[in-house]
Amino acid sequence: MTAGIIQGLAAVINFFLSAVQLLVFASIIVSWVGDRSNQIVIMIINITEPIYRPIRHLTRNIPGPFDWAPMIVLALVIFAQIAIVKPMMAYGDRLMTSEIQAP
Repeated sequence: MTAGIIQGLAAVINFFLSAVQLLVFASIIVSWVGDRSNQIVIMIINITEPIYRPIRHLTRNIPGPFDWAPMIVLALVIFAQIAIVKPMMAYGDRLMTSEIQAP
């Protein structure tokens, strides 16, 4: 039972992180070609800007016209998927096999 809870929690975290990835990619595309009066574009901007704001605060002194915030957010999301979700799933798998093998 514990294994299922851990794997379920890992799946929820992974779903959330994948949604953040999708929103970051959407915001990148919207920043290039988006119509700022479209409701979907406004929603994407309103969701991603609070995520970008602290990172932009840290990277504002980097010279050049490139916005590093989306790239850093993607890197952090991928790191979280590897460092948090994968070990949780592996731990859930080990618990599942130990629960099955226990008499």
